[in-house]
Amino acid sequence: MLNQSKVERLQTKDQSDFFLISFPKCGRTWLRLMLGRAMQTHFGLPNTNLLELDQLATLSPNIPKIWVSHDDNPQWKTPDDLVTSKAEYKEKQVIFLVRDPRDVLISNYFQKTKRREAYNGRLSEYLQENLGSFETILRFYNIWAANRDVPQGFLLVRYEDIHDNPHRELGRVLEFLGLSAVDEQTIAEAVQYASFENMRKMELENTFNSQRLAPIDSKDPDSYKTRKGKVGGFRDYLSGAEIAELNRRIQETLSDFYTT
Repeated sequence: MLNQSKVERLQTKDQSDFFLISFPKCGRTWLRLMLGRAMQTHFGLPNTNLLELDQLATLSPNIPKIWVSHDDNPQWKTPDDLVTSKAEYKEKQVIFLVRDPRDVLISNYFQKTKRREAYNGRLSEYLQENLGSFETILRFYNIWAANRDVPQGFLLVRYEDIHDNPHRELGRVLEFLGLSAVDEQTIAEAVQYASFENMRKMELENTFNSQRLAPIDSKDPDSYKTRKGKVGGFRDYLSGAEIAELNRRIQETLSDFYTT
């Protein structure tokens, strides 16, 4: 039987109007912290855990109910095990956050080896893993591309675009959430608050008293949640031949929805 806290969380999920969904390690913590800070400032909220967006809605009736999810826990599944129907989101609004699957692959490798201790192999071996690795990432992206018309609303947000212009992308997401009245100064402050440097500082200080933003080993930079935050960082870890192979798999497999 579910305990009360789990029942309450399921009820909160069911009552949520908006869903922020991504494969793990796509920059979701970064985006949710920007959103949390922008809403805290805009609505004059007290100090709280800004990462828990679903709980912010309890502080004001004007705050949208947002549920943050990896949807189907794809990092622990093979491509064939993924749920292909997104009918559960038919009456919902979905923000789908994506990142270059090559960077997602590398970041998840360190997540599983440094933060979870869920994988013991070398990176070269992980490239060919069937469980939660590259093919699962591509399949997860493709499933959502095929289901993008299922929700009432669907907003695609790219990690790379946030890097390029965080003010613009945060504004896009806030507008999608019905918060177009949030002013530019609030957006700019939220972007600064969620900068890589400040997130790393908050992680070191465990500002939110949460494993969502805390290093496993403060002396090992690869064990941090805010590990590098680099676009194209996969090039620092993969050989030319490995990159060429991943590029081939992207070209042959990934939906044109993400490449056009």
